[in-house]
Amino acid sequence: MTNELSAAYKRLQEAAEGAFKGAGLLALRTLRDVYQECVALEEEWRDRQDPGAEDVRAALARIQAKLAPAVTPPW
Repeated sequence: MTNELSAAYKRLQEAAEGAFKGAGLLALRTLRDVYQECVALEEEWRDRQDPGAEDVRAALARIQAKLAPAVTPPW
């Protein structure tokens, strides 16, 4: 029983290490995807005059401004 637990624990530990190694890249990709979606939505809302359209554009601009440092290359 102890060997089975040790083997299961080792597999669990290896899985956790693998997930940890990929977490940063996954987070960066997610931020980039959200940023790109904001850019697309901004384009869609650019000329709209619906009630609240200005609020939507302002919210999208704020989101983009917060995400830009994480998704824009530093050069």
